Amino acid sequence: MVTTIRTTTWPTIRPTIRNMILGITGISGSGKHTAAQFFEQKKWKILDADSMVHHLYRPYTNAWKAVVREFGEEILNQDDTINRVKLGKIVFNASEPEEAKIALKRLNQIMHPYLKRKIKNEIHHFHRKNTPIIIIAALWEELDMPALCDKILLIESDSELASKRIQGRDDISPETYEIRVKNQTHPPKPDFIVENSGTMTDFRKKLARLPL
Repeated sequence: MVTTIRTTTWPTIRPTIRNMILGITGISGSGKHTAAQFFEQKKWKILDADSMVHHLYRPYTNAWKAVVREFGEEILNQDDTINRVKLGKIVFNASEPEEAKIALKRLNQIMHPYLKRKIKNEIHHFHRKNTPIIIIAALWEELDMPALCDKILLIESDSELASKRIQGRDDISPETYEIRVKNQTHPPKPDFIVENSGTMTDFRKKLARLPL
């Protein structure tokens, strides 16, 4: 489906008519990636902000240099790749929450400009292929998703259930999870809200009913 585009802060990448861009957000563990996989099976292109950050962390890139300069070579593996577990212990440090908050702010200030630029480039690329796009990001506000996307889908989930999902996936403590989600807010006016605290089948049925 093609749609008429609203005016945005990035007019150079938003032509008058093109396929839909859907932003998917929600706290860690809510089910954003599961929702994205549902749409991926329907031929949507997925732009995952977290995966893009991992790509930007490649050794010797400008982003890599800036992060290492800020946090020190102690965050590096032997092959000079950034150890995201070590970095995570700095920016999500449950024992020093105030210091962690400052560190996370510094990291975001470094990475978000690079991430925004990469997302813009990817949107431009897949627009030329006439492909509908999903952007997944927990930090919707920092990435200015309302300006990028035609519609915003918020995935909601019971916080305890979401915490268990993330602890199983990322091997983090409940305290670290709490620090992480404190930095993740819900958009005030999402276009769609889908609750994900039941079975996978129920979740997929809800996604299938969205008017997209």
